Parts: sequence; C-alpha cells; structure tokens
Amino acid sequence: MCFSANMSLGLGVIGFAASGITLLDKTEPFWVRLARAYAIFHFSLMELIQYFAYPVADQCGYGLNAYLSELSTYHIALQAFAIMPALATYSSDKLALKKATIIGTGLSFSFLICSFLPKEWQLFDLTPNFIGNMVACLFMGKYHIGYHISSAFGTFVTHGSLFALALSGYLWKNNWKIASYHCLMALFTLFMPQWIFGVSTGEAAAIYCFYSIPTTISFMPYFKKYFMAPQEAL
Repeated sequence: MCFSANMSLGLGVIGFAASGITLLDKTEPFWVRLARAYAIFHFSLMELIQYFAYPVADQCGYGLNAYLSELSTYHIALQAFAIMPALATYSSDKLALKKATIIGTGLSFSFLICSFLPKEWQLFDLTPNFIGNMVACLFMGKYHIGYHISSAFGTFVTHGSLFALALSGYLWKNNWKIASYHCLMALFTLFMPQWIFGVSTGEAAAIYCFYSIPTTISFMPYFKKYFMAPQEAL
C-alpha cells in the first residue's frame, strides 16, 4: 500500500467540494453550516500541504520544506478551533456552539503560543517523538509524508489536540452520537497506522490527515439525520 502526492491532491479537492456543499445547506443557520464547513476545509487544506511537501520531503530547515513545516505547525495548533465548534452543532444545547468556539479558540491560541516559545521547554523533561524539541520538518516516511513539529510543551499540544478531536463532543448535551463517531474514528486512525504499518508517530499523524477527510465528511448535510440530537420540547 502506498500513498502519493496525487492522492493527497485528490482528497484535498474532494474535501474542498464537500466543504462548499456543507456551507450551502440553507436548512441550517449560517453559523452552524459555517462551523461544519470550516472543519472539512481545515483538514482538506492539510492534504494540499502534503501534496506540495512530496517534492521537497527531507529537505529539513530550508526552502519550501521549512515554509510548509511552519504551516503544518499552525495547522495542527488550529485543530481545536476547527473541530470543536463543528462537533457542538449537533447538540440540543443552543449555546453549545458558542461555548465550543470559546473553548476551541482558547486551546488553539495556547497551542500557537507554544509554537513560539523555546522548544527546549517541555513538561517534566518529556521528549515527545512527534511534537516537541526537534527541528520542524516534513519527511518522507515508509508510506506517506511525516511530521516533525517544533513546539514547547509538546505533550500538552498532542494531548490537547487529541481531546479536541476525540473527546470534546461529549461536553455537550445529547451529543453522544457524533461524539462517539469522531472519538472512535480519531483513536482508530491515529493508532492503527502505527500498529498495522509499523510507522513512526509523525508519519501516523500524517496518515490520520488522510483519514480525516472521510471522518469530517460526516459533517455534510447528508448525514446529519444520523447525528442530530432530538429537539427538546419548549
């Protein structure tokens, strides 16, 4: 099995189309469809970053590789802002979207701050093997582009991002359907590549972005009947 630049490009284009269709769902309020469309768009953008990374893989620290590595750092930092509001739109709590946007913005802002702090600052001197005290680089793994992300407090960033992707949906009332789907998909796609393919954490994280397109397509209007919480009587 082999991933490729063309596959990344194709998935990115499909994701952008799915995002556009979701934004045009006039049966939902504007902010609801915007949150769902942006979540799809956000992960589709990562596919394009990976597409442009293939020709310059392993050219760590300079040129286009350095620029794309920096973009990847910001992209990962913004995952909480992208996914948490979208998950909250399926809750019966009318304020869930607002609350999730505030929490997601706060988490992403803190992750962005970590990316500008000295990378030697790590929690309890832990040395994460994906985000942490390392030179930012997009490298060619066994099957796919992989990441090395330079950031202070890498353990906080990785676990905070995992919470945003896999667990935050459970914060909101009557939201267990979409939360459970995304929790299982996130855990499955983050860890299965390492178990099955024997790849590094950095490459497994990039393969997760490959799977994140079909995962986030669950936000499209065609599937909302399966995930929406029942509306409570006034």
